[in-house]
Amino acid sequence: MKKEWTKCIADAQQKATCLKNGKEYFRIKFGDEKDDWGADNQACGDCGAVKGEYHVPGCDVESCPECGGQMIGCECSPSKKAKKPAKPFSKRELAIVEARKLFKWRHIGFAANGDSVFEVSNNSQMVLPYLSIGVQGNGGSKLIGGAWLNVSAISPGHSGKVDHQCYKELMSPEEHEFFDTSDPNPETRDRFWEFKRLPKSK
Repeated sequence: MKKEWTKCIADAQQKATCLKNGKEYFRIKFGDEKDDWGADNQACGDCGAVKGEYHVPGCDVESCPECGGQMIGCECSPSKKAKKPAKPFSKRELAIVEARKLFKWRHIGFAANGDSVFEVSNNSQMVLPYLSIGVQGNGGSKLIGGAWLNVSAISPGHSGKVDHQCYKELMSPEEHEFFDTSDPNPETRDRFWEFKRLPKSK
């Protein structure tokens, strides 16, 4: 492990609390999550924390002490104030919501490096930067998370293959299960990468 990252883990141990929805909570240490991440046998597969240590902020594995969901993906507000009502979708965002409904995908296997391989069809009239799908292990008993497939090269009316790492460091290929996520709403828009801007062409 690089010295810089070792320092990140050490610094994380000084941050014992976090703010969620206007309340201060003790952060959940690796090994204390409701899901079994194998803390008795290995370090955290995302940030490298060992059992009994706090995760590095931004770690995919860290649980929210307020709702129990994924810390970086839950809807709890990380501030001293209660979460403000979300702004309604703009016309652009509404078009994206409708477009993502017309994307079809299926998991077709694994690449030699362990990445998950998907076949994606764009049956909409738009190009989206990403397509958000759900990922879980062993029926949700090991992990429930998400993946953001880069579909920016798949134009309307076309199909293509997309590779994504999909927690390959945490689960074996046999444990992976993929599923459609519910449609985004104004409160959950930050969890969907479909709303990111397409990169500008050079």
